Amino acid sequence: MNLLKIFIAAFSATNIMTTFSYLLSATYKRLFKEPVMMNFVLEGIGIRLKGRWNKIGGWIAHYIIGFAIVISYEAVWRYTSVKFGFVSGIIMGVITGLIGIMCWRAIYLTSIHEDVSRRSYYIQLFFGHIIFACAVVIAFKIFKYDPISKIEPYL
Repeated sequence: MNLLKIFIAAFSATNIMTTFSYLLSATYKRLFKEPVMMNFVLEGIGIRLKGRWNKIGGWIAHYIIGFAIVISYEAVWRYTSVKFGFVSGIIMGVITGLIGIMCWRAIYLTSIHEDVSRRSYYIQLFFGHIIFACAVVIAFKIFKYDPISKIEPYL
């Protein structure tokens, strides 16, 4: 496991997914911005950050979740018979998209503003996770990082 490459892949994939969400937000005039939604969650569970931390708390949570997801992808590729590549990446994107929808459904019950369109958010979230997973595969390929290999080339 090469944590630097995993971190860079997670950071890149999270940025790409977030860009997708922001573009859809601008295009359809709806709230799809995960960092903003994460701020709603933080407020809903009683975490009220002060000053500039109020704006970046959702971003930090979003990047931590992205990193955790990439770690899980890497573990699946490394410790199971699942082959590393775009097909398995898309499948994992579908799975994490569905898990994300289930998590957000639970979160909606406690902390999301009523003016957020749930159905539209779930659809973009699903496709955003597929984009995220493909970005992880691309990042790993760019860095010649094969999570299945026991021998890892240096960065």
